[in-house]
Formats: sequence, structure tokens, C-alpha cells
Amino acid sequence: MNRQCCHAVLVVALFALASSRAKPQPVLPLDSPSRPATFSLLNDRQPVVSLDGQWRFHPGDDLQWADSGFDDSAWPLLRSDQPWSIQGYSGLSGFAWYRFTVRAPAQTMPLAILLPSVLTDYEVFENGRRIGGFGEMPPHGSLQFNQTLLYHLPPAPASATLQLAIRVWHHPTFAAYLGGGPRYGGGLVGDAAILERQFQLVEADRSTRIVDFYTVGILDAIVGFTVFGLYLSRRSEREYLWFAILLISDALLCALFVSGFLFDFPLAWSDFAAETFGALRIAAALFFFSRILEARRSWLWRVVLITALLDPLNVFLYVFRWASAATTTTLRVLFDVPIALWIIALLLRRSFAGNRNARLLLVPTLLLYGTNIVNGLLLSSFQFGWQRRFASTSAWSIVRRPFPFQLDALVQLIFVVALLAFLIRRFAQSRASEQQYISDLEAARTLQQVLIPEKLPDIPGLKIETAYHPAQEVGGDFYQIFPLPALASNTPVHTLIVIGDVAGKGLPAAMTVSLLVGALRSLVEYTQSPGEVLAGLNRRLLGRGSSFTTCVVLRLSSSGTLTISNAGHLAPYRNGIELATEAALPLGITADTEFPEQTLQLVPGDLLTLITDGVPEATQHRELFGFERTAALSIQPAHVIANTAIGFGQADDITVLSVAFQA
Repeated sequence: MNRQCCHAVLVVALFALASSRAKPQPVLPLDSPSRPATFSLLNDRQPVVSLDGQWRFHPGDDLQWADSGFDDSAWPLLRSDQPWSIQGYSGLSGFAWYRFTVRAPAQTMPLAILLPSVLTDYEVFENGRRIGGFGEMPPHGSLQFNQTLLYHLPPAPASATLQLAIRVWHHPTFAAYLGGGPRYGGGLVGDAAILERQFQLVEADRSTRIVDFYTVGILDAIVGFTVFGLYLSRRSEREYLWFAILLISDALLCALFVSGFLFDFPLAWSDFAAETFGALRIAAALFFFSRILEARRSWLWRVVLITALLDPLNVFLYVFRWASAATTTTLRVLFDVPIALWIIALLLRRSFAGNRNARLLLVPTLLLYGTNIVNGLLLSSFQFGWQRRFASTSAWSIVRRPFPFQLDALVQLIFVVALLAFLIRRFAQSRASEQQYISDLEAARTLQQVLIPEKLPDIPGLKIETAYHPAQEVGGDFYQIFPLPALASNTPVHTLIVIGDVAGKGLPAAMTVSLLVGALRSLVEYTQSPGEVLAGLNRRLLGRGSSFTTCVVLRLSSSGTLTISNAGHLAPYRNGIELATEAALPLGITADTEFPEQTLQLVPGDLLTLITDGVPEATQHRELFGFERTAALSIQPAHVIANTAIGFGQADDITVLSVAFQA
């Protein structure tokens, strides 16, 4: 047993020794406060090494600091994975330099350097030669963030010592709350092929982190343009227009966020575009909620709207350095808060009043605007220096697999889906109401076709012409012609002619017309007096709503005797001259209205023309057709008068009735 144990121990020892020789441990750079890091591709025998460590650092600017022979031993050491603001140089802006040494490998290979984000603009030098950089140096310094970038190094001899220098220019706007230099670690130097693959992985990871906003943006765009197409077919329902603008603005914001994450845009322009799209979105939301919740556009509403539209101008405060970025962000938050509070307060009031639309939209709207306000406050506190890192809600991942989905995107998605569900419900209700309205309208049109005489009666001694053109599918004008039976064999034959105009248009007016025509047919059974006919119609209309009706009744005998009673209607024309009738109040106003009668004698050849106010009130470029043109036209046939008024610009129902007395 002892011999077997000894053999086992010996085998294990030999295996461990062989393993240690087969996998030699790399010698890592030694960092200390007094000794700078040296990153060696010679000793480590690795194709890639990390640049995390201590670099020489010096504020100021001198291009000689890029030379390989420059003595930087007096420079202080700073960590390369942290900005200089937290290493004793808080608030430093302008130029500063970093230097470190790289030892090339014993075998010749293409080399590259992978640098993480460095604020703000920078240039990279190798042994005094510029090999790349980001942005522009003053006087054209840029205000933008940069991402991880890859730079290829010139060919170097085997085991050569490479002196790397980074010339940094930090924008004063950023310096107030963001430190200059490398923002975080992760720099690498080594084999170019390996680092190119690593760079592709970094780019792929960067793209993965914006899939959620990309998805929400695509959804916003598809739904927004679909709703806009719906608005084009239903222009009277402006809520579809405002909702489409809101969604398209959101889609543009998502596109701006995605493109800014993938590409390096000047921060001033991207911020201005973002604030412009945001102002357009919140203004559209203001119009949308005001319309669907029937809010009055008060002076406070107008102030809130103007505040939203002025919000993008805040960007210029920090661009031209009239105010700090923290002050500008605070102002933007203060501009957004009243608008969000106004919309939320409106939703709360309508919700407590029992409005189902407001209750449906309250929670998603609270989530959206609450998240926006929290984000603004977090950014403002970070820029004021009250927190070390900016922790916005966009960094709070709800889901991490298969790709991260942030809280901001989730809230936006909930808001869009809620509003879409609301509009689908509203559209379904609107369609049901439309179908009911169309059905009622068709019934009213059928009824009106029955009520308006389809064929004029043939009355000896009279030539009657009519023209009837409602402004909508059905109208509020009406006329009736009743040949009356003779009271005795030797008495003249009479004809009762009625023309009237119900206040308003469309279906409600048409229903009143049906009531009046039915009442007329009953009244002529027991009276031939125009005044009594009007009095009977007046009694029928009282207590049936707030609308009124103008009406004129004529009784014309075969001998030419004409009796007229007028209830607020336009007086008839006789041979182009308006008859001076005594007009009473319109029908349906008061019960004690009296309707006096007037009598005059016609002679053969006289032409009576009766019209409704749709003729003189025809409008063209805010100009009325007027009574002067109407009087001059009144001697023309009925269809000529009506067509002339329609051609001028029909604004109301048009009815013309002409009676030529031929004896």
C-alpha cells in the first residue's frame, strides 16, 4: 500500500510540473503610485493585452509631448479606466495629454489599438505620428459623445518600444458635470485581426442595446401613418390627425435615439431635433386630449401650448454657453411639467366625472409623463453634481434576454397600445353611430320625397314651377300646393300655396318639416284662411324644441284675388318687385302670435315668385348674393333662379316657387 501511494504522489507531481510548463503564467504589468504601467506584448506572449492601468497625465497642450523621446517622468499618474474629474482634476476643460508605453511582440504582426469612449475630442499618436482621432480640435471643437473606436498602428520592428500619446480636448459644457479623458476601461492593444473581431462584437452589442427603441419606433411609424390615412378619409374627426402626429413624432424621436447610438452626431443638433420632436409630440397630445375629452381652450390651455412650442429654444442656452447644461435641463423639465400636469389634471377630472375614455387613458398617461419627468430630474441632478453617475430610467432593463428591454421603451409601448385600443373602440362606436345616422337619414330622405310634391297639380289659369335643392341630404325647406274645392258652383276656385323654412339643416330640420306638412294637410280640411293655417301650425310647433320656422301662406282665386299671411318669411315678389307684407313672428316662438292677412288683386300676366333665404344668402368669397340680385332675378323661371344661386355659392337650402297668373 505504501509503495502504491508513493507512486500516485509521484504521478500527480509530474503531471502538475508538466502542466505548469505547458501553460506558463503571464507576467502582468506592475502598477504602483511611483511606477507607470508598461503593457508588453514581448514578455506576456499574448496577442492582445489590456490597457487598463496607470497612464502619465498632464493638463495643457504641446505637440512635443507626442514625441517618443520626451521625458514624462515628472508627470503624475492617473488610472485609465476613470475620467480625470474624480482623480483630482474636477471641472478641468480644454487640453490635456496621456502617455503610455507598449512593447511590440518578438514576432512581427499587424497591431491595432481599441480605445473606449474618450471625452470630448482626441488625437492618437504613436512615436510622434498621428494615427487617428475623433472630432475636431479647437477652434472647431465638437460637442458630441464618441464610442469605442479601433485604430491600426504602423508596422513596428519586433520587440520595439512604442510610445503612445493621446491628446484630449474636453468641451467646457461637458466639464461642468462630466470628466474628461477615458470614461471607462476596456482599452486593448495587440493583434489587429483579433481586435477587429472584438470591435465587431462591440458594435453588435451596441446594436442589441437599442432593439427595444427600434421596435417601438417601427410600431409608432406604422400605426401613425395608418391613423393618418384614416384621418384623410374622416377629416371631421381631428383626433385621428393629432394622434397620428403624436405617434410620428415618437417614431422620429426613436429614430433619433437609435441613430445617435450608432453614429456620432453633434450633440447640439441632435438635442435640438429631439426637443423639436418632443415639443411636436406634446403639442399633439394637448390637442388630442383636449378634443377627446372636450376641454375648453382657455387662456391656460394657450399658455401651456406656447410653453411646449418654446421648449426647443432651451438648447441654445447651453450651446452658446448662456447657461449651464444643468440650468438648461432644469428649465426644460420646468417647461414639461405644466403640460404634463394639465393633461393629467384633465384626465383626473374627467375620470371622477365618470368619463370612460379618461379612465382608459389615465394610467398609461401617468406612466409616460411621470417617467419623462423623473428622467429630467435625474439628469438635472446629475448635471448639478448631486449624483456621481447618471442613472436614467432608460438604463433600467425590464428584460435582458434575448435582448435588453428598458423601462422607457416599455412605458412608451404601453402608452401607444392603450391609445390605439382607445381609438379602435372609438372608431367602432363612431361607425355604429354612423350606420344608425345613415339609416335615419335614408328614412328621412324617403319621407321627404313623399312630402315634397313629386308632381305639381294641374290648375287652370295658373302656371306653377318649382326648384328644390337642399344643402345636405335632406333639408329644412318645404312647400305645398293645395287646390281647394269650390264652396259653391258659382264661386271662384281657390288654390292654397305654402312655402316655409325650418331653422337649421339636415335630419332635425327634415323631421320638423314632416310634422309641418302633416299638420298642413289636416288644417286645409277645415279652413282656407292663410292666417288660420299659420295659427294652427304655430300651435303644433310650440313646445317641440327651440327651433322656429318661417312660413308664408297664399290663397289665390281663379279671379285673381290674392290673400297673404306671413310668419317671418321673405315676402313674395310680384313681377320683380317685393310685396309689402305685414310679417308676424316666425312659428314656434309664442302662443299668442297673431297672423294678419292682406288682400290684393292680380291681373293676367302677373308673376309671383316665392323663395327661401338660401337664395339671397348664397355666398362667394364672403360676399352675399343679396336682395338686389335676387329681386332682379325674380322674373326668371324657378330653375334659373335656383341654379344661379347655387353657382354663386350655396350655403343653405334653396327653394324657389313661381306662379304665373293667366286667368
